[in-house]
Parts: sequence; structure tokens; C-alpha cells
Amino acid sequence: MKIFLKQQRRMTIFPKLIIAFLLVVAPIYGIGLWMNQLGEESVREELSKSLKSRVDFYLNSLEVGNEQIRGLLQQYAIDKDIQHAAFISNTMSIGAWTETVQRIQDKLQQIKYSSLYIKTVSAHILTLKRTLSSDETISDTINPEYEAVASVSKLRGVGNYYWKDRLFMAIAYPGSDLPDMKETFALSIELNQEAMKQSLQNFSDYKNAGAMLVNPENGWVLGNQTDEGLSKVLSAYLKNRPEDSADEGYKQISAGNSSYFVAYKRSPTFGYYLIAYVPSAEMLGPIDKYRILLWLLSFVSLVFIVAYSYWLYQLIRKPLHRMITGFRKVEAGMMEPIPLPKSRDEFQYLFQRFNMMTNNLKVLIQEVYEQKLRAQTSELKQLQSQINPHFLYNTYFILYRLAKMHDNDSVIRFSQHLGEYFQYITRNGSDDVPLDAEIKHSRSYVEIQNIRFAKSRITVDFSELPEGCGYMRVPRLILQPFIENAYQYGLETKRRDGRIAVNMTEQDGRLLISVEDNGERLTNADLQLLEANLEKQRADMEYTGMLNVHRRLQIRFGAEYGVSVARSAMGGMKATLKLPMPQSSDKPAEPSPTLDAKGD
Repeated sequence: MKIFLKQQRRMTIFPKLIIAFLLVVAPIYGIGLWMNQLGEESVREELSKSLKSRVDFYLNSLEVGNEQIRGLLQQYAIDKDIQHAAFISNTMSIGAWTETVQRIQDKLQQIKYSSLYIKTVSAHILTLKRTLSSDETISDTINPEYEAVASVSKLRGVGNYYWKDRLFMAIAYPGSDLPDMKETFALSIELNQEAMKQSLQNFSDYKNAGAMLVNPENGWVLGNQTDEGLSKVLSAYLKNRPEDSADEGYKQISAGNSSYFVAYKRSPTFGYYLIAYVPSAEMLGPIDKYRILLWLLSFVSLVFIVAYSYWLYQLIRKPLHRMITGFRKVEAGMMEPIPLPKSRDEFQYLFQRFNMMTNNLKVLIQEVYEQKLRAQTSELKQLQSQINPHFLYNTYFILYRLAKMHDNDSVIRFSQHLGEYFQYITRNGSDDVPLDAEIKHSRSYVEIQNIRFAKSRITVDFSELPEGCGYMRVPRLILQPFIENAYQYGLETKRRDGRIAVNMTEQDGRLLISVEDNGERLTNADLQLLEANLEKQRADMEYTGMLNVHRRLQIRFGAEYGVSVARSAMGGMKATLKLPMPQSSDKPAEPSPTLDAKGD
């Protein structure tokens, strides 16, 4: 029953309506999602191209500036004034020395103001152990900043240096071109990181976006302080990249709780990376809003589908539920009409046809019931008429023998029992009789058989009928055929010590009446065949004797009652009649009339 109810819940109309709506909406919704995805990918691609193009443009601008600075350093490395100051300063007069120093400082300032990215320009004259700077006059000692570019003498041309988070470009004279000649002076330029940082701040139009210069090899970073967490992540990423990977790229990186789109490219001059970054929320903010709106639309659509499906479900369910209730009542045997709905639709037509069907069923059931009663009554009459009359033939021969022997007492007693016997089986009226009348008839039959067989040859024992069972109505002639069967098939050839036991007991709410004998003629094959016949009860079977009784008991009381057979503990057959125990309400108001020898 639980499985049926579960299946019924699974097969309701409500989920089917929702599925139907979803099947209609799902393709449209899928196309919308696909279009949104295409738009998002297109925007991502355009933004990546824009970000990479800006990185290329800005880095190219830096490289052009760097090339100009390199050119100036190479140009002034062979300047005559600087060389004169380095080589022949001892032979100059005070005036010539002063003018030379002034001209050198003017040239250094020209270099400084040639680019916004130059902070200071210095000329470290090693022969004099002095430094000239664009910001200061000649010093008495070499400026400590020379330490940043001291190794430039080993290079040929311009070198790039990172020193105390500062960026320098330098060139030495004579450098590695004349290894036998000692270094005389070196020109160095410190790049203006503040100007570069200010330029990086104007790199992007997006909010919270920016750019930075990162050298992952020495940890040098030029950018905003707010970019510290991102710069560490980017430095680690660039440092751990495979060596054969490209020097530029585009990637989405997470730093903390934020996600960024990052474009980077490496500077071939200094080796640092120019990195531009834009928060994902800024680049894809409108798309995310569209996505949220799309999900909101999806939720609203789903709610609408469920609500509309529920409304349709209720519109169909109420009359359908009433119809199902009507069918269940019909299944239970209650042929009641259903009140017609107020709405004039298809359901009203169905209800009208349902009521017509119940009326027709009432008529058909009544007809079938009456026909079944008539058929059962006819079958009972037919079965009762099929009692085997071979016993009647023997009684006339016995009566003839007793009369011939002039045994008048036996003739009188035999005639009385025989009269009672015929009176019982030919009695008109009800087919049902009290059980005590059926037992009395069986005792009369036994008395007749006692006259036929000597008591020493066959004895019959009757047990007491359980209290309150005597008035129970049973079909006529249900016990005597089994006693007759014991005489005829079990004990007829037995010359002495034949025994028949009739026991009546109550068990599990049933009245069991068993007839068993100690005959020796019953084989296992015969017993199995009899059991099979009682089990099958084919329609074409001739119901006589034991099968007759079994059939009548089942018609009268139901399929759970009837006759069963087994091997008796005494050796013969044991036939058991299963009857329902009588209820107290079944007791008749007046005692049943007794049978006498005078007839009806």
C-alpha cells in the first residue's frame, strides 16, 4: 500500500505541469545564458586586448626614454671637458679649472632636464676622487652613490643597476674597451622613481586599477603602497614562471579576497616587468550585474512557473480528487452519485457520465447477485441429489434377510432407523439443518450398519459436541457420507476389530469434525489423488461423496472452510470437516424440531 501511495504521489499532475513549462522555457533560457556567455567572453577579450596594448605602449615609451638616456651617457662619456678634468686638471689654472667644472655641471643639468624620468646626473672623477652632480657642486670626495655603479668599469657601454631600491644607469671611461688603462671617470644617472610612479598612477581609467614595475629577481617593486599584497603575488608568479615562457602575457590572479586581470611585459633594458592590473569587479561589473539580473529573472520565472502550475493543478485537482473519491467509493461497494460541479466544462460532462455509470452498475450488480444466488441454490440442489444411493440397495437386502429369519425385533428396530434415515434425506424445506440433527442422522446410519455388521466386527465412537454448537445451521448430509465412506472403502473387508472414531473439537475459532478409521486399503497414491481433487476442484469434475460435501461447505461458509484428508494415526484415512464456530447471535429463539418415525 505504501509503495502504491508513493507511486501515486510521483505521478501527480503538478510535477508534470512544472516539467512541461520548464521544457518550454529551458531552451529560451539556455539561449539567453549562451548569449550572455558570448557577451562576457567578447568583453573579456576586448578588455584583455586594451590592457595589453596599453602595456605595450607605455613600456615602449619607457624604452624610448631609456634609449635616449643611454645615448646621452654614451655621448658625454667622450666629452672633452670631463676628460680634461680627469686627465689634466693639475696643469689647469684656477680660472680654467673653474670654467671647466661649470661647463661640466651645466651639461649634467642638460642631461637631467632632458627627461622627466631623470632624478640626478653625476660624474664620478676617479683620478681626482671627486664627484660632480647636477644638483650639487663638486665634492671633496667620491659620492657614496658611486658604490651603486662601481662595477660598470667591467662593462662595455651602459649598464643598469639596482641599489638600495634605487635604479641607476651608468657608463665608465675607458671601460672594458681598454683593459690595460685604469678607470678615470664614470657617468651615472639615477632614474626618478616618483615621476615614474606618478606616470603609472595615470595608467588606467578603471577604479582601483593601476600599474607597477616589478623585478622579481631582486625584489624591486615600483608602485602604490596599496598594491603591496598584489605585488608579492605577482612577484612570486613571475619568479616561478618557466624560463622558456614568453616575456609577456595576460592572466587572472587572485590576491587576498580580490581578483585581478593582469597584463605584463618584460623590459629588455632593465629586466623589470611592467604590469597593468584591473580588478575583475571593475572590468566585469556590468556583466556581473547582468548575470545577477539574469539569475533574478530565472528565479522570478521559476516562481511564476510553479505558481501558475499550482493554479492549473488546483483547477484540475479539485474535480479530479472528487472523481477519484467517487471511484474509491465504487471500489468499496458504495454506488453513490457525485454532486455535479458548478462550472460547465468537461468535468461536468465526466461527472454526469460517472453518475450514469454508477446507476448502471447498481442494476448490473443486483442482477448478477440475484443470478448468483439462484445458481448457488440450484447447485446445492444438484449436489444434494448426487448422494450415492448404493446404501439404499443394501438396506432392502438386509430387511429381506431379517424377515426371512423371522427376527421380528431386529426388523422393527431396523425399520425404525431406516424410516428415520429416509425421512431425513427426503425431507422438504430448508437445505440447512441444525448440527445436532445432522449428528443424530449419522447415529441412525451407524445403528443401521450395526445391524448389517456385527458390533464385534466394527465399532463406532462419537465424542461429545462442544457446548453451544448443536444449534448451528449446516448443509444437510455432511457427516454421514464420511462414515459411509469409512464403512465402504476402509472397513468392509475387515473381519474383526474395525474401528471408526468421530471426534468434534474446537480449534483456533473453528469447529473441527473428524472421521477416521483403522482400515488397511488406503494407499498413499489414493490419498494424494484425493488431496489433489480437493485442491483443484475443476469445473468439469463430478462432485459426489466427499467432494460433494467439500463443495457444499465452501459454497455455504467460504473458501477457507471445507474438507481436508490425511493419514489417520489408526492407519486408515482421516477426513476433517472445518466449520466456523457459531456466534451467540446465531442461536435460534426456539429449539429446532426433532425428527420422528412418523414422517412429516
